[in-house]
Amino acid sequence: MSANFLNEIENNVKVSLFTDDDLKIIFRDKPPSAIYNCLTYHLKKKNLKRYKRGLYSLAAKRSEKLDFSKFKLANKLVLHSFISFESALSHHGLIPEAVYEITSTCFTKNKVFENSLGRFSFTYCPVEPFYLGVEKDEITKAKIANPIRALFDLIYLRKKIYNRAQDLEEDFRIDLEELKNELNKFKAKDILELGDRYKKKTTRSLAMILVRDLK
Repeated sequence: MSANFLNEIENNVKVSLFTDDDLKIIFRDKPPSAIYNCLTYHLKKKNLKRYKRGLYSLAAKRSEKLDFSKFKLANKLVLHSFISFESALSHHGLIPEAVYEITSTCFTKNKVFENSLGRFSFTYCPVEPFYLGVEKDEITKAKIANPIRALFDLIYLRKKIYNRAQDLEEDFRIDLEELKNELNKFKAKDILELGDRYKKKTTRSLAMILVRDLK
């Protein structure tokens, strides 16, 4: 089985990242012990890459199917999650710095993963509905918060009250003109409502200054 293991994966997986459950489907006629032994062998030989327990891809030297982004990997590391905080703000061009840690909002407890592609952190935010302001990005194929949702997530995380929009520029080097352009896509009441959904003074204050200073 070991000789054909990689060929079977390459011929049957339709996406770059695959799981233990995918392997059970591909090798449905094989005992779990045989699948495990082949998986362990090819991981040691570096023919496969593991990003967390149960999540893999074929190695680049083996396949052209390594066409997933770090953002897409983050979505797979924690299924009920999406890119947010600094990573989303950088992706949307609101902050100038490259973000080396991939930051996400998650539906459950906080988690951190480190693998060959970097550090991936997941932080709980109490917004309902959970995916409010989240869209699938056409380039990365990942679920990413829009700039306004990402900013509110970040302020919720930082636990700091802001009194002026200029303070955001000083703290995060946020491009206020770009932020204003994004805010103009929303009604003031929707921004205020988003701030209230976190049930925190910090996000309610943020909503007020965004509407007051930039709308």
